[in-house]
Amino acid sequence: MNTQNVNVKTATPEHSERYGEEQLEPWEKAGVKNPLAVRALEMEFTYLEDMSEAYAENIMHDDALEEALYEIFRRMTELAAGCSVVYRKDEMPKVDYEIMQYWVKAQRCTREWFGEIGERAWEHAQYRLALTLRVENSYR
Repeated sequence: MNTQNVNVKTATPEHSERYGEEQLEPWEKAGVKNPLAVRALEMEFTYLEDMSEAYAENIMHDDALEEALYEIFRRMTELAAGCSVVYRKDEMPKVDYEIMQYWVKAQRCTREWFGEIGERAWEHAQYRLALTLRVENSYR
């Protein structure tokens, strides 16, 4: 724990932001290249978190969960392949870190929250992204 952000009397963490300053959304921060894509990916994580809660409470059935995960990853694939990829001749396409960090986070969360169903959906998402990038690269 960073002692700079700890209340010494109670040993509880304190917020590092200053009073009166608002916390910026990820897509509002300086240097963001694709703010619309980042905002959309943040929304996909909101959906994943909501699904996690519903699945944990047995409100969402396995079939509905799997279908919803496939749809979320379809949209994430479109966002990743559509706005941030750099294609160069004789090289693998490169997806911007700004976008890929959401894929890494999605992989970790999906495996943790949804087990085997999440693993299947994630494997399909990786396949779909790789295929989309290969197809798009073949036209260049």
